[in-house]
Amino acid sequence: MSNSLSSNLPAGATLQGGKYRIIKVLGQGGFGITYLAEQTGLGMKVAIKEFFLKGSCQRDSSTSEVSVPVTDNQDLVTKCLKKFKSEARKIASLNNDHIVNIIDIFDENGTSYYVMKHLGGGSLADRIKTGPMTEKDALKVIDEITDALRSIHSHGLLHLDIKPANILFDEHGRANLIDFGVSKYVDSQSDTTTTSSLVGFSRGFAPLEQVNATVSSLTPATDLYALGATLYNLVIGVAPPEASVVMDSGLPEMPSGISDEVKNTIICSMRPRRKERPQSVEAFLELLPVETQPLEPVVVDEETVVKPATEKPTKPATRRLDKYMLMGSAALFICAAILFGVSLIKKGGADNSQHNQELVTANEDLRKQVDELTSSNNNLSTTNKSLQKQISDLKSTSNQSNSSLQKQVEDLKKQVSSQTNRINTLEKDNVSLKLQVESYRPDAERWRRQMEMNK
Repeated sequence: MSNSLSSNLPAGATLQGGKYRIIKVLGQGGFGITYLAEQTGLGMKVAIKEFFLKGSCQRDSSTSEVSVPVTDNQDLVTKCLKKFKSEARKIASLNNDHIVNIIDIFDENGTSYYVMKHLGGGSLADRIKTGPMTEKDALKVIDEITDALRSIHSHGLLHLDIKPANILFDEHGRANLIDFGVSKYVDSQSDTTTTSSLVGFSRGFAPLEQVNATVSSLTPATDLYALGATLYNLVIGVAPPEASVVMDSGLPEMPSGISDEVKNTIICSMRPRRKERPQSVEAFLELLPVETQPLEPVVVDEETVVKPATEKPTKPATRRLDKYMLMGSAALFICAAILFGVSLIKKGGADNSQHNQELVTANEDLRKQVDELTSSNNNLSTTNKSLQKQISDLKSTSNQSNSSLQKQVEDLKKQVSSQTNRINTLEKDNVSLKLQVESYRPDAERWRRQMEMNK
């Protein structure tokens, strides 16, 4: 008898000898299943990602063992499983506030698992179900995800599935990038790309080179397309068009309430040709409004050669200079105001008399205004009393009318009662007459027979 099959672990199942207890499934994609679980020793909720290649793996529900029934798929699953584990370790080493924190990894049930901190603040996709975000809130999220993306790219890793559903919020409201199921390494030495899975993509958030599964052409610009598409989704409130539509028809016209900088960021990031997009996170940030630009420069190793991000490498410095000039102008204005106040104090002795006279005049004006307001208040009070009297009169008239109607109703009730009594009396008399007629009926019958005999 064959064993029954299932796709996921049931609620209550345990891993690592009871260290983790499964609560429920949070999500399932083509490359794995994510569970909400409890770390039983600490009583702490965690998220556990299980490697489960859809279409290639199956599970025995009685033992929870994962197997590959088709021999031809074994090499693919083995390769993907190896990459799954190595990339989990790589992600764990990133140590970024906006990348989900991986705290454990282990093998069990014929597959592999990694354990993450549970993020209970909901997803970005949930926040835009009822409508678009404000531009300010959207840019805050994008700024936090670019910080995560900078760390990812600096380690030679591509995420390749950036979208609102893969951005969760922690208890502090910070955005965290999750789900590295289709992430890939870029080998800068051989210019090749490796992957923990098949080339996957989310419609509307993936550019043509990812949709067409040309793995060797995937670069940081691929992630930046998805980041621009995510910004589109946040500020417009609808899913971005698919890459093929953008290629044929361009992006739809965006609402007028969106700033020119944000529109330009979306358009540049979602260009169909990869080389025409921003090629780095820094180049992407240059396109955003000034408020989102970081004031602190990125510190790099002295031996690292930093190439210009765009054709205008001085643009961020110019924007920061504009900020400092604005802050300096504000400081000068405050100093001037303080000096002006001090000069007034020094001059005060000569001007006190005049100042006092001005205060007296202002006081008299205020008194006049108070008197006028008091008079207006009295008039309103009188009007209010008049209105209250009219209301009282109306109530009295209404009560009188109501009393008259009630009297008429009572009279009618009395007449109806009198008529009812008369009808009852007549009915009784009728019954009595019927009884008398019945009592005379035998005598009448005898008289009729007697008369017939006499004839």
